[in-house]
Amino acid sequence: MTWFAYLGATIFGLLSLRHLSYVLQDFGTHPRYFSPSDATLVDAMRRSRTALAPNGRDYWSGILGFHLSHCLGIMLFVLLVVVATQYNIGWLKPVLVAVGGLYAVISWRCWFAIPTIGISLGTACLIPGWWT
Repeated sequence: MTWFAYLGATIFGLLSLRHLSYVLQDFGTHPRYFSPSDATLVDAMRRSRTALAPNGRDYWSGILGFHLSHCLGIMLFVLLVVVATQYNIGWLKPVLVAVGGLYAVISWRCWFAIPTIGISLGTACLIPGWWT
């Protein structure tokens, strides 16, 4: 039943690709996906710097960069799921289920319904895909 694990990887991959497409569109002059509903805040974010790096990039660029690196991390997670499934790497499977579970908790706490449902389903697919 390894197809369940591949299904889980596909769910994560589709979520990541959708996220990536939204982030790339927000690099334009009129962001619409990750911008606050109050449009004046985007301009304020573009003028602000973080306290951690006062001479660094503006806050809005930092947020978009965070989203890009998040997409990359999820794509690497998908690759690890495929590799663990293809080569039956037993020690990696529980680690990946735990990471998926952590993503589900973070999503439930910090994001919104669609990624939470997708991440939960993707993680749930790994279990029968690897241990039946």
